[in-house]
Amino acid sequence: MVSLNWNNEYYIALECKDLQANAMAVDSTGTYVLLAGRRYLAIRNLEDEYEVVQKFPRQSKYDVGAAEWNPTSYHKELCVISSNQRLEVLTWRNDELTQTHSLRAHTRVITDLNWHKFDPNLLASCSVDTFIHLWDLRDSRRPTLSLSAIAEASQVKWNRVSSHLLATAHDGDIKIWDQRKGTAPVQYIAAHAAKIHGLDWRSTSENHICSSSQDNTVKFFDISNPRRAECILTTNAPVWRARYTPFGNGLITVVVPQLRRGENSLLLWNTANKATPMHTFVGHRDVVLEFEWKKQKPGETDFQLVTWSKDQTLLVWKIESFLQKLCGHEPEELRDLDTSNTEIIETVKLQKKASPKVQPLQQEFSLLNVHIPNLEVKKMDPVARIVNVKASFNNFTVNLQVNFPNAYPHGVPPVFQIITGSNIDDTIGVQLLQTLNHLAQQRVSKNRTCLEPCLRQMVTTLEQLSADVENDRIYERPYMEPANVFGGYNDAYIPFPRTSGAKFCSVGTLVCFGRPFYTRRLSNKLETTTPRALSALENLFTKRTNDYMTVSAYYFQRQRSRAKHNFSKVSKAVVHIYDALGLFFVNRQLSEEYILDGDVGTICKHNAAAAAVVGRWDLVQAWTLAELMAGPQQADEEMS
Repeated sequence: MVSLNWNNEYYIALECKDLQANAMAVDSTGTYVLLAGRRYLAIRNLEDEYEVVQKFPRQSKYDVGAAEWNPTSYHKELCVISSNQRLEVLTWRNDELTQTHSLRAHTRVITDLNWHKFDPNLLASCSVDTFIHLWDLRDSRRPTLSLSAIAEASQVKWNRVSSHLLATAHDGDIKIWDQRKGTAPVQYIAAHAAKIHGLDWRSTSENHICSSSQDNTVKFFDISNPRRAECILTTNAPVWRARYTPFGNGLITVVVPQLRRGENSLLLWNTANKATPMHTFVGHRDVVLEFEWKKQKPGETDFQLVTWSKDQTLLVWKIESFLQKLCGHEPEELRDLDTSNTEIIETVKLQKKASPKVQPLQQEFSLLNVHIPNLEVKKMDPVARIVNVKASFNNFTVNLQVNFPNAYPHGVPPVFQIITGSNIDDTIGVQLLQTLNHLAQQRVSKNRTCLEPCLRQMVTTLEQLSADVENDRIYERPYMEPANVFGGYNDAYIPFPRTSGAKFCSVGTLVCFGRPFYTRRLSNKLETTTPRALSALENLFTKRTNDYMTVSAYYFQRQRSRAKHNFSKVSKAVVHIYDALGLFFVNRQLSEEYILDGDVGTICKHNAAAAAVVGRWDLVQAWTLAELMAGPQQADEEMS
């Protein structure tokens, strides 16, 4: 499915769920994007918004690990993908994608690949097998040069300025190689204490490289003085990729996809100011798998960033002039402005000035789970500092607008307002707003953000109020205790207590417990099986006590009608304890009765008798045989 929707920063160029692609690459002209997965290879023209995606089926049981287009104009039609231990070089010509080379030399899975920046025929690959192979397409039967690194190689990158240098990553170390100087590295950098996930050379200097790592940092090195990093950028999560922008001092980072923490945004940094990101790109619904810069066309002032996510959505982001300026780049459109056109200049200044207020809110928006049941996020505008949501449950509909003051969340809560389109009465509206205000105030008093907890609280409260209305039992309460309500959300990963089971104890006993027959019958109305987590009780609100259903109340409920059930309450659960000593090979009584001192015959005879007392006839036989075997030796010793 192809769609085109404009946002403040991006348009959706592609959304295609059946691709299941996990690798993406943009060609050197910025015209085509390659999406590669186990089932399909797909090509999309980024310049034609109405062109359909062209899919080419793959007959492979292996997924695609990496993909890249040739960066030179001479072989701009070539692209390469890695699949397990093999490299496949493909040609895109006349709307057809055909394989032209198959490169095989690695003995383990390939972890990365990279085209040479100047030589259109040269390609590098690295693998878990510790080797880095350099390939020349003019003779693809074997590598032209193989470099052995001893440790697994996870990244390989050709230098953007020097045509002979390349860098590789091995766990937390970086090795620099010169293809003219044999098979030994020319430089070694002990960069990180954890695994390096990404490398990137600066395009304006042959000596500067950055590395992103599992240790939550991006480090910048000068390979001519590699003993210590020039500077370190610290984030709040492991960094999957960190790449320089094609303008100014910018850097783009994304988190490791395997984390799946809901951190689906990309961060734009100015490497001259590493305290906080300059901008957050918010839009993907799942983790970002790959991103690349689209070649800037002549006459264009905006740069474009292409991203591909686990949600199988491709976004093209416009990096406008004010963002470039935040990264130390002065776009031509600002340099060439008539000084009399103060309106545009002032607009850029205001955008730059407002950015440190906007960024923390954008970060919170990017981490928001937009798939909360019964809730629809209608609008998130970090510049206007507004969020609009719609909650629906049964016949209730609430449209809520949340306004964030500039000082939020440092002791100042957001302002909640029920807007047009809602169909709840004033009583319910007041209770809902009181509940949200109470929770928000609790969190911002500790300088904590509150958007997602408040939205979850809103849905839970609306469900409870709706249930009260249906039963004509609306209670007058100033607010529902948010700590208890939100506790159900916190308990989502806490297993529900066992209601039956059996366990052997170290003292030779078996302990069994379970619910009585009557409680099993009574709980069928609530649940046919044991819930998986404590959060299953969060919606079971008990009307009499104005409190939440507890584990005990869930299974041991008082009966509403003694006449109907002939008893007033359910019998208590019983724990059964059994003597299981006879089932074990070890026996406490035998350990107390056995002797080990004295002559062998006496020991065997005594221990056989002790085993007979407890009914261990297998041990009786063993001790008797031991006595018979020791008999002749003992007789010889007595005669001597």
